[in-house]
Amino acid sequence: MSLAVRSRMIWGWILAWGWAASTLSAAEPQWIWSPEQDPLKKPAMTVYFRVSFELENPDSGEIEITADNKYTVSINGDRIGAGNTWQELDRYDLKSRLVKGKNVIGVMAENTDGAAGMSARVTITHKNNDNQDRTILASTDGKWVTTTKYQMGWAAIDAEDKEWKPAYVIGEFGKVAPWGNMAKLKPAPAPIVFQKKERPPGPFQLLDGDRVVFLGDTLIERAQADDYLETRLTSRYPDRQIKFRNLGWSADTVFGESRAGFGSVADGYQQLKQRVFEAQPTVVILGYGGAASSAGEAGLPAFEKGFDKLLNLLEETQATIVILSPLKQEDLGKPLPNPERFNHDRELYSQVLENLAQSRSYPFVDLYNTLGDGKQSSDQPYTDNGVHLTSYGYWAAAGIIEFCLGLMPPAWNVEIDVADKGLAAAGTKLTRVELDQTKLRFEALDQVLTYCPGPSRWFPKETPPVAARPIPKVSVGSRILKIAGLAPGTYVLKIDGQPTVKASASEWGEGRVINSRAAPEVVQAEKLRQAIVAKNQLFFYRWRPQNETYLFGFRKHEQGNNAKEIPLFDPLIEKHEAEIAKLRVPVAHQYELAPEGK
Repeated sequence: MSLAVRSRMIWGWILAWGWAASTLSAAEPQWIWSPEQDPLKKPAMTVYFRVSFELENPDSGEIEITADNKYTVSINGDRIGAGNTWQELDRYDLKSRLVKGKNVIGVMAENTDGAAGMSARVTITHKNNDNQDRTILASTDGKWVTTTKYQMGWAAIDAEDKEWKPAYVIGEFGKVAPWGNMAKLKPAPAPIVFQKKERPPGPFQLLDGDRVVFLGDTLIERAQADDYLETRLTSRYPDRQIKFRNLGWSADTVFGESRAGFGSVADGYQQLKQRVFEAQPTVVILGYGGAASSAGEAGLPAFEKGFDKLLNLLEETQATIVILSPLKQEDLGKPLPNPERFNHDRELYSQVLENLAQSRSYPFVDLYNTLGDGKQSSDQPYTDNGVHLTSYGYWAAAGIIEFCLGLMPPAWNVEIDVADKGLAAAGTKLTRVELDQTKLRFEALDQVLTYCPGPSRWFPKETPPVAARPIPKVSVGSRILKIAGLAPGTYVLKIDGQPTVKASASEWGEGRVINSRAAPEVVQAEKLRQAIVAKNQLFFYRWRPQNETYLFGFRKHEQGNNAKEIPLFDPLIEKHEAEIAKLRVPVAHQYELAPEGK
């Protein structure tokens, strides 16, 4: 990968290489600009530059570049960096980007005030067919071509540039006014280093220091509105610092098409890569196939090839990769269409994903078959239109994803016999136990935070009074309190003084579920979820501002000065991360069971 490395010397004369050299530009790099406007008359404009060259067997290469005021540089259509300080030189390694045959360097330069100019020194080495080292110097000069008209895919190798004009040469770098030799150098930024985290055998688990990236289409992007999965994974590891970043994009494909904006598909794919690499993930959870399956069986070969290419790209991060299948489309009746035909295609795409996961030994989550259709596996649908999950659907899907990864719901069981003073606890530690046949007290410190309840009709926003609540049946993952030996009567359980569950002595002897929304552990879990939702909303504004075209796109000449505010989201995100770190840790609570009315 290519990252900017600040050069540690001012450009000087060309060093004696000690081998034969073929030269595209033999002189020192020049300051260049568009011939359409005098660069010294403070033109506010954006200019596009290209230079091309042929290579036989690429060996190495680098570009040192600066512009007054800003630039973005690409090699063969892939964006490799940007800068906004003309007094500083940026160096980029081109080795991994060079190809045999034609290569193209593209630069988009923008001037916002003062004199305008761009200067770059390009040094390429390759071996000819006789295995001799050759050097190409493609530094900025009149051989570079330029235009001020944006065209889609302008930096790609095969982009049409016959109508572009030769660049206007202002003068030699280091000499010509108004820049002279003022360019100086910054310390090199720390390079991004990917390190593989070895995971212990057994069920998949997250480790301390993990950085989890959710990447995919609508399924992934919409998840951050509720974040039940991230909440579950966060609460499961109260002692581990784990960061989550949602990079989903609605209707996206494995080619990054929805991310292209006003650019080409290649631009969208490069944006995808840039965002993922910036996050330095140790775990990537992929959710593609829902949007892509609309292409039907005819689109399946391209999808498989594209997904395989994406996996190769993501493996560069050395992250553990988890693959999710697309969802089964629900049949919600007319006027919505019958989903049978669509599900035929989605099942095919799911099978391709499963095969790719197996071939690379990746964890695979079969949402298509395991989650299924909400009307068949529960008494309410998972989606609002057959395609998009509701909050309830995401809550159910979070449990399925954990289950498919081998992560069982945390156990919480407390059994107390007040007659013989016996007690047993799993998932929590009991202290300060006081009990007799008519009342009991104890303090419980849970090992992990309980799951926050789903947004189904069983959990209305307004919690009904204790007497009006039905006693829920025992289910997997429930917090179960069983108290035997009580004297006949009706008893109310209070947690931290708050009434939660009321039942008879015989019912307590059978065991009651205490996952009431009013329970303080559940309240804390819901606060954790809300903090995660708020954090992810801030991060969404950070990397996908609503006025992105005005801040960074082709209309940035209007509001680009406000782009400096985007990094101000970072401390806000960090503040929420700190709150999440506190909320994910269980705290002790006081339990008291006493006869009703006492």
